[in-house]
Amino acid sequence: MMDISAFLQFSGFVGIGLLAGIIEATAGGSGLIVLPALLFAGLPPAQAMATSKLQYVFGALTAIFRFHQARLVQWKNILPMVLTAALGGAAGALLLAHTDTALLKALVPLLLVGATLYFIFSPRLSDKPSGKRLAQPLLIVLPIALIGFYDGFFGVGSGSFFVLILIWGLGLAAREATATTKIVDFASAAAALIVLATQQEVLWLYGLALGLGQIAGAWIGSGFVIRRGARFIRPMLIIVSLGLSLKLIYDARTILANLLP
Repeated sequence: MMDISAFLQFSGFVGIGLLAGIIEATAGGSGLIVLPALLFAGLPPAQAMATSKLQYVFGALTAIFRFHQARLVQWKNILPMVLTAALGGAAGALLLAHTDTALLKALVPLLLVGATLYFIFSPRLSDKPSGKRLAQPLLIVLPIALIGFYDGFFGVGSGSFFVLILIWGLGLAAREATATTKIVDFASAAAALIVLATQQEVLWLYGLALGLGQIAGAWIGSGFVIRRGARFIRPMLIIVSLGLSLKLIYDARTILANLLP
């Protein structure tokens, strides 16, 4: 029998997962909410990131189902990207299980600031497709693999990076890019989760509570994307990217102080 304090904690994580699911389905970046909550609960960083991946797959599957129903997913065109992202995610997770993440945390804010500036000033975040800038083999081999690796190793904001490269590189419309991102991001996260589970880094009860909330949040958030498209995605991407940047820049002060002589 679960006592009152444990029930309240479980319920709190369900609520956190709900909010995270809404954000993740629309713009990515649910780690901004989930990781601090898990760290505050006393989890070591590696376990917090591993458990965050568990809760993410619940929301991702829910969003993928809704996007598939809305016919926003071109399944035949994304299999190479899915396989590449999965390999990258597995490699990143294997490295996470054996190394420190301090240097990566210090570099992530710079990447997020760049993504934020792109979405603020670029006119291409539209519900109409634009022209390709990258040939598909290059898109698969380099950016998708690197983002997948980052997702497996740390992961906060990986969805925003996937959306960015799909819009800029393949010229997808905002809704199609968001739908495709859910599948590619799910592949890298699921592969990373399998690796981290074998390393006993996943706390299943916390992940289940967050995952239950993620299901509801992803259902709500994906509905916003389907109905409103770029008008809703653009401000969400900017808000999430700015929030991620500010938090990680704040965290990086101590990290950089320890790294520099």
